[in-house]
Amino acid sequence: MNHPSEVELSGYRERTLTPEALLRVTAHLAECEDCRSNLRSAARSGAALAELRQALDNHLSPAQIQEFVDGELGAEERPGVEQHLTWCDDCHADVEALREFAKTQRPRVVAFPARGWWMAAAAAVLLAAAGLGMWLRRPVEIASLNDAGVRISLDSKGRLKGLSGLSAEQMKSIRGVFEGATLQPPAELGELQPQRGTLMGSAAVTSFRLIAPVGTAVRSATPEFQWTSRGPNAMYIVTLKNLTSGQIISSPPLHVLAWTAAEPLQRGAIYAWQVAASLDGQEEIAPAPPSPQARLLVLDENTAALFDKLPPSHLVRATAYVEAGLLNDAAVEAKALADENPDSPVAAGLLRRIESLRHNTP
Repeated sequence: MNHPSEVELSGYRERTLTPEALLRVTAHLAECEDCRSNLRSAARSGAALAELRQALDNHLSPAQIQEFVDGELGAEERPGVEQHLTWCDDCHADVEALREFAKTQRPRVVAFPARGWWMAAAAAVLLAAAGLGMWLRRPVEIASLNDAGVRISLDSKGRLKGLSGLSAEQMKSIRGVFEGATLQPPAELGELQPQRGTLMGSAAVTSFRLIAPVGTAVRSATPEFQWTSRGPNAMYIVTLKNLTSGQIISSPPLHVLAWTAAEPLQRGAIYAWQVAASLDGQEEIAPAPPSPQARLLVLDENTAALFDKLPPSHLVRATAYVEAGLLNDAAVEAKALADENPDSPVAAGLLRRIESLRHNTP
């Protein structure tokens, strides 16, 4: 990315750039927080800073545009509006659209009965609203999130602000989160969440259960397997089966509620696992038939490495994790995002949809 020079930034601040240079620097500032910070630091007074912020963040109001087109704008305000219109394509387009709209209107007198004065008022409001809707085409912000120190927003034209360095597909996924679109986990996730068996009789009730990883992908080739306690003196044995190669891996007898295999698991393979718990000479196995197997997918090395390059954004990571089947990791990131935005329906909706995917697991 080519940043404007100090001379160009000074010219932008003093409004001495040519129209072409002004447009180029303005477009760069809209995307570059570093240059915006430098520009703000260079402002020598509170008035200059306020003017800068308005130039960067604000457009002309509908009232200003209406008064400008009607020739009713005050002499003190008009030069600033005219200067704004020289470099702001959105506001310039609004002015031209309003002028075209005004040409189609003709003054006309409509007689309403005295008792129908409210109908006249309602008609005037509808006409005004229709007019504004035809010419006011400037995008407006429809949703925003605070995310790890950055503000991310989506406007009415589908443009995202606050994110950079993402692919077109990643930006599309983030836009979908704002719009409430269905999350798209990988097809392999269906293999991790098999249907219940059809054995006759009711499922056996076990006094303990598996915790994680169940029905999800994992990044590490040495994931930690966790389960709940059957009792203070219970002994546990974990058994893994590689559904690709048929290899069986078993733990030694354990008196703790977590275990990691001594050797890395095969990347790209799906594993089924269970825990046998012995207490007072009685053995229980979880999951017990006809409950489905507990399965996990160990991501291949290339896919796992991609996540090391993601920005620290909870939104970006949660979305990417879902698309890779990393539901547990996605839930952690979505929870952090919801905590930062307690009143946001976007953050709450993302967490709810991820939890729904996780609850489809046994």
